[in-house]
Amino acid sequence: MGLKIIDAFKPDSYLPTVYDINYPKLYENGIKYAVFDVDCTLLPFDDTRVTSNNESLFKNIADLGMNAALCSSGSEKRVKPVADILKVNYMARARKPFVAFADIKKMFDDDCEPNNTMFVGDSLYLDMLLADRNKMYKVLVDMVRDGANLKLFTNDVIQAVMYTALKTEGFHFKEYYIGYRER
Repeated sequence: MGLKIIDAFKPDSYLPTVYDINYPKLYENGIKYAVFDVDCTLLPFDDTRVTSNNESLFKNIADLGMNAALCSSGSEKRVKPVADILKVNYMARARKPFVAFADIKKMFDDDCEPNNTMFVGDSLYLDMLLADRNKMYKVLVDMVRDGANLKLFTNDVIQAVMYTALKTEGFHFKEYYIGYRER
């Protein structure tokens, strides 16, 4: 029987934060490029205050030899300052999940291919679907929160529906796991 539509949303790995990802193991297993969502993945929603932890993470990723970039549906005004501080390329106003891999590849080099690229995000219906559509390794992390607002509430409702749908596929909210590339 063919793959179910719901499989497109199921992450390959699910971890609490971007800091819990085993980047050396992923690199060892062929992941050379990492694309990160910004809002609620690296920073709280609508925030541009990059932390020293963010900077250290991206320095360590670069030191490992992995190339990183940002992909956000947020505005240039919000995404560019974050990318500048982290010293990475970026795509703003990305219209996720409809970004084509050709556009992602433009942030990197000719060696960037779907099978050696991962997408890290907090959203099942935007980030995981984007990664699945482009055949990238999918890493889901919990939302970075700093208060509440209407956009986060709307996202929470959609995510809750997705979590319920994914239960039939063995995915459970807050039951973290690592995928084959991190083993």
